[in-house]
Parts: sequence; structure tokens; C-alpha cells
Amino acid sequence: MWIVLILGSGLFFALNHLFRKKILEDSNILDMMILTGGAGFFFVLPLIKFVDFSIPASLLFLIMLNAAFAYGGSLLLNIAYKHCEISTISPLLNLSPLFVILLSYSILGEILNSKQLLGVFFILIGGYIVTLEDIKYFIKPFTAIPKKFFVIVFATLILWSICPVINKFVLMDINTITYLFFFTMFIFFIQVGLLFSKHRFRSVTALARRKWPLLLIAGFCWVLSDLLHLATLAIPATVVSLVIPVKRISNLLIIIIGGTLFQEKNLIIKSSACAAMLAGLFVIGLYSRQ
Repeated sequence: MWIVLILGSGLFFALNHLFRKKILEDSNILDMMILTGGAGFFFVLPLIKFVDFSIPASLLFLIMLNAAFAYGGSLLLNIAYKHCEISTISPLLNLSPLFVILLSYSILGEILNSKQLLGVFFILIGGYIVTLEDIKYFIKPFTAIPKKFFVIVFATLILWSICPVINKFVLMDINTITYLFFFTMFIFFIQVGLLFSKHRFRSVTALARRKWPLLLIAGFCWVLSDLLHLATLAIPATVVSLVIPVKRISNLLIIIIGGTLFQEKNLIIKSSACAAMLAGLFVIGLYSRQ
């Protein structure tokens, strides 16, 4: 059951990113995020009767902090999506567990075993290949896109690597629906603040009129992906170390579907690099159980 749920989460994760990329072809990044964030909170509202409003202020603060990190990472990632090929950006998201590993080492003192280090090697090799403009130029990394966008994606990964650490603490004390409600609510508050401070009323309204079906679908896919992910973690039989590797199969879907849809290049090389990174993720996940 948990494998089915996390595969579903990965599928809707991929669809969310593909629809966002499609919207961003001729739209402002901030406008798109304001509308998809609002749509996401709208879809969560019917679950309000399952929300526990008596949770401590300390947990509310952690959820708010998590929302800020998640939103900041999403904003940076959408900047990269706006200006670069999604088939190049998406596989780089497979590097996120490496940042979590670094945090675990520095905060918890956790050390990888030799087999897990082999998994790290696969991830790094795959990530290196993705940075190449062409496989012929193997000694010229970071040429697939302008270097500033690699920096932007790495900043996204740093922000997103903090989120699982916060989630681990919060979800020990509250149920998944309560967490998702307050998380999307705080995201919505961020969007409302930006709407007023950046004076985006006219442009947001115009975008909503032009692309409301895509915006609603993107918001729905975002919320459903997160809900299925949290539901996976709530199942006692879930092998937590394999949740991320299974979900990251979504990045391979993004490369194949998105790359074809947007007529991007070198899809076979990028898919192979992504597959190598996924293999590394599974090696790390499998041997973290020992």
C-alpha cells in the first residue's frame, strides 16, 4: 500500500511541475505561484473538519517556518523552470538527499557505510552528466544551462533539505491532515502578502482568466502529491528510507514527458543520467536499513 501511495505522490508531483512549466511559458512566476498556492489551499479547505486546532504554538511556528523554506525553494525552482529546459533541471532534484545526508552528518553525526557511498557515487556521476551540454564534452561541466541557474537549483535543494528535518519533529505530534491544512494555509498567507506588497492584482486577475484550468490542475496536483506523501509516512509498514527514492521516479517521468512535450534535446542522455541517480538513491535507501 505504501508503495502505491508514494508512486501516486510522485505522479502528481511530476504533473504539478509539468503544468507549472507550461503556465510559465508566457506568465509571470509570482503570479503563477500566487494562483496555484491559493488553489491548493482552496482544495484543502473541505478537510477542515479533520483539523486539530488545539496544537501548540511551537508546532505552528515550525509549520510556518517549513512553509517559508518550502515556498522559497519553490520560487527559486520556478525561476529555473522559466528560463531553462525542465529535462535538465528536474534530474538535479535527485541531488536533494545528498544535502539531507550532509545535514544528518553535521547535526546527528550519522555516517554512511561503504555501500551507501557507492550510491552517492552514482548520484554524483548522474548529476555531473546532466550538467553537460553534450556528452562529447565530458570535461566541461555546468555548460547545459547558464551557471547562475545551477546555483539557483542548489539553493532550492538547500532550502528543501531542511523541510524533512522539520517534518520529522512536527508529524510526531499531529496528524497529516492538520499538518497539511496549516502548511497550505501559511503558504496562502505568503501569497496574499505578496499580492498586496507587489501590487499584482491586475496581472493575477488576467492570468486567472487566461489559464484558470491549468492553474487549478497544478494546485490540485500539488496538494494531492503532498497528501499522498504524508499518508505514506503515516503507514507503520512504510520503509521510510525508500520513500524518497521511489518518489523520485517522478523526475524520470518529467524528463521523458516534459522533454518531449517542450521539444527539448539530449533526452536519452538525461534519462540515463537520471536512472543512474535513481539507482544511487535506492542503494542508499536499501542499505540504510542495515
